[in-house]
Amino acid sequence: MTPRPHTAINTASTRHAQGFSLPEVALAMGIAATALLTLISLLPFGLDTLRDSSNKQAEARILQTVMDRYQTGVWLDESATGGNRNVQMQDCTLFFDQTGAEVPDATGLDCNYAVQVKVGTEPSLQGDNEANPYLRQLRVRVTDRLNNYTQSLADGSGKYRERSVWIALLEQTGPLTGAAAVSSL
Repeated sequence: MTPRPHTAINTASTRHAQGFSLPEVALAMGIAATALLTLISLLPFGLDTLRDSSNKQAEARILQTVMDRYQTGVWLDESATGGNRNVQMQDCTLFFDQTGAEVPDATGLDCNYAVQVKVGTEPSLQGDNEANPYLRQLRVRVTDRLNNYTQSLADGSGKYRERSVWIALLEQTGPLTGAAAVSSL
């Protein structure tokens, strides 16, 4: 018998033909699991940020709606004697959906926010002798806890966000008259 010629076995090509080893597969699975867990752990943070952003946008729309309602409402009533009489603006509670659009009441499924609006008294500005009938301060409280919104909007409950805004009667172009006359400097 003649001896066979010795052939060198290429270990790299043999290894390639066999596939991955168990330690290599375990390492790849560990890296993939770590990456997936990191991404999944960021998901709640992203959803909370998205919810907060949506709430802030809705509250901005709500505040704009409230300001528009009072800004364009009746401020002065022309009496029969020809003079203007100041009209008391009323406090109210309004309801809004998740986008900040007004809805009729809190009973519908589309209601997400209850809003309490309190109208302040006529302020007096520096230089005015009397209160200015063309300015009002609105205190706007917003809550998303609708199961008992009256308690949520109550003073000291801490279950609402409050904003304070000033509105003015822009149609008033002349000087203040009567009791609200501006003092001369």
